[in-house]
Amino acid sequence: MKFLISLFSPAFLIFIIVNSSGAEMINLNQAVNIALKDSPALKAFSWSLEGQKEDVNAAKGQMFPKLNMEGRYMRTNNPTYSFMAKLNQERFSQDDFLISNLNNPDAISDFQTSFIVEQPVFVPKVYLGLGMSMNALEAKNEEFQRKKGEVILDVVKSFLRVQTAKEYLKTAQQGIEEAFEHKRLVSLRYDTGTGLYSDVLRGEVEVKKAEAALVRAEGILEVAKRALGLVLGRTEAVDTAGNSICLPVYDLSVYLEASLNRNDLKAIKLRQASARDGVKIEKSVFLPEIGVRGSYQMNDHQSPFSPEGESYMLIGFLQWNLFDASRYGKIKKAEAKVNETAEHLSGLEKRINFRVNEAYIRVKEKEQNLSLSRAALKEAEEALRLVRARYENSLTSMVDLLDTQVMLQNVRAGLVGAESDYVSTIAELYYQSGILLKTLDTLN
Repeated sequence: MKFLISLFSPAFLIFIIVNSSGAEMINLNQAVNIALKDSPALKAFSWSLEGQKEDVNAAKGQMFPKLNMEGRYMRTNNPTYSFMAKLNQERFSQDDFLISNLNNPDAISDFQTSFIVEQPVFVPKVYLGLGMSMNALEAKNEEFQRKKGEVILDVVKSFLRVQTAKEYLKTAQQGIEEAFEHKRLVSLRYDTGTGLYSDVLRGEVEVKKAEAALVRAEGILEVAKRALGLVLGRTEAVDTAGNSICLPVYDLSVYLEASLNRNDLKAIKLRQASARDGVKIEKSVFLPEIGVRGSYQMNDHQSPFSPEGESYMLIGFLQWNLFDASRYGKIKKAEAKVNETAEHLSGLEKRINFRVNEAYIRVKEKEQNLSLSRAALKEAEEALRLVRARYENSLTSMVDLLDTQVMLQNVRAGLVGAESDYVSTIAELYYQSGILLKTLDTLN
């Protein structure tokens, strides 16, 4: 009876642990959608994108009229200003022409309220600035799309870690079952007088090791679930549902061609265009600027906003900077920025090519490792079957049986790791090619 309890209690414990976590079950498609909506990294980047949109609105605003209100109070006995103030207030009389009044006027108060509107008509730097801000917004949006791919790669790898941890747990369960079976065989031989008590103790130790491996596997699984929840913007653990992740592998040329349209590559090309516009903006200072300005003015000697005297002005103006030595240095600086972005672009293209080739090589390497691990598992299982049969027939020792069992456990764990590494490297290849998110949308 005690033996039966010791035999089934670990399996019962596993059942309780696995089924009492209460973690939400989601498939990969759901995980991707949740991450795109709730990922803290994407939320933060989206606010940066909103700020860039406002830069475009600010640039557009430069093309609209500007309206200002100005209020001013003055009290003076200055002859010129007194004369002007009375004229603006429309209170000028014949007595004000007297020489004594002109030379020594009484102190006068003037409340002046003005509304001024200005409209640019031809200002090259405004139009060029709008183009720059729109390029910057488009570049920021491309970077945002690239950031989405980075987050989804984290989701895929976290999702895969949970699935891998589950497989490790299954392997640990198999290890316990086989450890108990070996313990049973040892006990039977000891009870019949054909085995050694030291072998019984070895069997007990093997069971304890298997139970420790189970606890470790359970801990790894729980951490993996919480890591997945963290990537999705949650504090609680999240469990995986659905089948294993399946990403097809194509020829290298497919990924190299796709990488030419990577979002970050598009972004730096747009920033290079903005840098060229920056040169044009610096040069546009030497072009004429045309605009119109109008104002409506109220003057009163007692209170503001009172139309004791009213007047307006309409002005058309042209400004032309014919020479400014400081601008030539700024033009050279803007041209240097163009060359800088060109070098960044060239470097990025080379890095992308390298990363895609590196990822493809890793995929082929992991594919061969996976094939070898599967073959090794078949051989290890057959080896354990043969050694167990020999032990049952007293043809080998307990040490050989336990060594073979350990070897099988290691091979099983190695296969789980090889399968995980293979899928992970494929996901990395898709990310480096810039097609991960698009491919997952297609598959789901």
